[in-house]
Amino acid sequence: MKKILILMTTLLSFSVAAEGEGKHEMHAFYFMNVSNPVALVGAIDKFAASSCGQKFPADIGLMAEAINGSEASTHFVIVSYAKMADFQKAGALMQSCPEAAAMLQEIGTGADPVSEFAIIPAIEVGDWSKDNAFMKYDITTSNEAAYGKAWSELMAANVADGTVTGSYGLNRIFLGNNKASHFVYIGASDFETLTANQTDLTASPAFAKFARKVGSMREVLNTSLILPVKSWPKQ
Repeated sequence: MKKILILMTTLLSFSVAAEGEGKHEMHAFYFMNVSNPVALVGAIDKFAASSCGQKFPADIGLMAEAINGSEASTHFVIVSYAKMADFQKAGALMQSCPEAAAMLQEIGTGADPVSEFAIIPAIEVGDWSKDNAFMKYDITTSNEAAYGKAWSELMAANVADGTVTGSYGLNRIFLGNNKASHFVYIGASDFETLTANQTDLTASPAFAKFARKVGSMREVLNTSLILPVKSWPKQ
């Protein structure tokens, strides 16, 4: 999060070819190791309530990484932009208002930055802001188009049989992709539903077909459980 000012001044123009129902053209993720989650929420609360925060042209969300393997981060802030142009507007605002500086300073007292990246949604189906638990798979793929087609076929089959009941998507990491090139996610109303759905999904004929198609074109780097903490919608 401390590097938000740097990232917000380095965005260039990228084409967007998202598929599905998504309402954002870009998301920026800021991963942190948080020692004081209450202070982190309080800092964003104060910013969001300020005159500066009320002008911020993006939705903000805080997510907890309940289980994420050996990754050092415990949480991430996701900042979601409806239009690419809003990113530059947000950068200018963050550099000009004292409330933004105060927020970053407060966050720094209870959290250490780990990494950050920006993504363009390649596939975004359903309203992920309504789900309360997510499986996130960090991957590398050499063929986004073919992988996305196979992923969409898998999801469509499992939506049809009731195995997937929440949002899902494939996101392309275009800044900060020093590890994964993409990640996919599947959401659900709660953790119990999510795990039951995942068990059924991986045992389905559609998943076996998917695995055969993508085995040579993708590598799964990490699987994590993501739980939303709080959101601050654009005002």
